[in-house]
Amino acid sequence: MQPLNAGVRRRPSRSDSMTKRPIKSQSNRTPIPASVAIEVLTEAGYRCAVPTCRGIVVLDLHHIVPVRDGGQNELENLIALCPTCHALYERRKINPSSIRIWKAFLQSLYRAYDHRTLDLLWFLKKVPNFQCSGDGVVSFASLVGAGLAELEISQQGFTALVGVRLSEAGSRLLDAWSSADEAFLTVPREPTR
Repeated sequence: MQPLNAGVRRRPSRSDSMTKRPIKSQSNRTPIPASVAIEVLTEAGYRCAVPTCRGIVVLDLHHIVPVRDGGQNELENLIALCPTCHALYERRKINPSSIRIWKAFLQSLYRAYDHRTLDLLWFLKKVPNFQCSGDGVVSFASLVGAGLAELEISQQGFTALVGVRLSEAGSRLLDAWSSADEAFLTVPREPTR
């Protein structure tokens, strides 16, 4: 007696593609190794790299330097895009320099901050007059330490509230990232103290 699924090909599961097997390609190009795909997706926080999109359901790995132009299947040459943003790029609605800038921001932020901290940075952009107790300030410590957020203590009766807001540098960083302003990458930085 044959099993019920005899002759039926097993559909690859997500866990298959996230282990040792390379990502399947629909052309004759070399498949992207699963380890590289995981690095690219992790760098982007498993979200679309376009800051105004941040789609998370399905992601494509886009070659910044196209394979036809010698682009390789390496972390530095791949960026996670949702299918919509990928299609917009292919239709030339998203500028190639924007893709390079978003990748540069992802690389620098990925190396410097975890995704929770990046979410807090975006939160401060959306909630400019945020206040919390002293206990809540700890969540923003790395942003304050990096000069991307500032604190302001206000006394309210017996309770002290701490205002947390983006610093000018934090605002510039998010504005440059979301608008893909290449000038931000070339502006000389202040020397560290």
